Amino acid sequence: MIEKGVVLMKRFKGLIAGLHSLWGLLFADIAFCQEQGQGGSNVLFGAELSTAKKLLDALAEFFVKYSFQVLGGIIVLIVGFWIAKIIARFLEGFCQKHKLDVTVTKFLIQIVKILIIAFATLIALGNFGITIAPLIAGLSVVGFGTSFALQGPLSNYAAGITLIFTKPFKVGDIIEVQEAMGEVQDITLARTEVMTVDGTKIVIPNKQIIGEIIHNYTSNKKLDMKVGVSYDSDIERAISIVKSVVKGDERISEKPEPKIGISEFADSSINIYLRLWCKQRDYWDVMFEINRRIHYEFKKNNITIPFPQRDIHVYESKKTIHDNKEVLT
Repeated sequence: MIEKGVVLMKRFKGLIAGLHSLWGLLFADIAFCQEQGQGGSNVLFGAELSTAKKLLDALAEFFVKYSFQVLGGIIVLIVGFWIAKIIARFLEGFCQKHKLDVTVTKFLIQIVKILIIAFATLIALGNFGITIAPLIAGLSVVGFGTSFALQGPLSNYAAGITLIFTKPFKVGDIIEVQEAMGEVQDITLARTEVMTVDGTKIVIPNKQIIGEIIHNYTSNKKLDMKVGVSYDSDIERAISIVKSVVKGDERISEKPEPKIGISEFADSSINIYLRLWCKQRDYWDVMFEINRRIHYEFKKNNITIPFPQRDIHVYESKKTIHDNKEVLT
């Protein structure tokens, strides 16, 4: 590749030199024609022509002198991007092979790509004739001043690095933080994206997560349900039916184990409480199906689900007259 680049540069230089010679001959012919013409009336035109010739000479000299450096810098940038892409693919495959966390994998790939592209850019700037040392010094001063102006965004990046390496949660976990609850979709240096059970995407700045209480429900979402049974019904039979309905749904996680039992003795019913875990994408479907199956099985087995009711006892009072006095009996 380098040999081809050298050959192309030699041809490019030859082309520039040929154009330079051609322009020289053209201006010589024009000058000769002027000398053969009227002379005095074309003095101004000759001066402008001479200035244009000097500009073209300077331009041709610049291209001949710096064209190889400019082309070399462009080639370095292209090769740098290409190498960064190849190494990023290799690193991604390596991390997947060793089952490294998705968030850590993405972070490492981004860092490696940035380092390679930055190194290639420094080399390209050197080829362009730009002194690198003063540039780095200037960028450090600018970066120091900018850090004060961008304390908020930069703190998000610092918090993102903390989240990536401490890993209080990972992509796919169900978390609750800052009054937001849902499945973690993505973790970047600046933000964390959470998808709620109703499909709403919540973007949380990472600095709002660090230092807060995080509830991590792993990969399953908690599903709490309650069903009332009449006091006259067989409660043991009702609990057994509920357990069989839950066990028959494969979408309900076995770890943690579902919890089913009597939660309270209410005014109109004995309430059976269910605590289940399932994938967030199955949350509504599982709840609807469990309710439907419980109602069907209860009706089939003569288990009554009572509506709110209240017993009212009425006491009557009788009035009798005895010795001119009212006596209540």
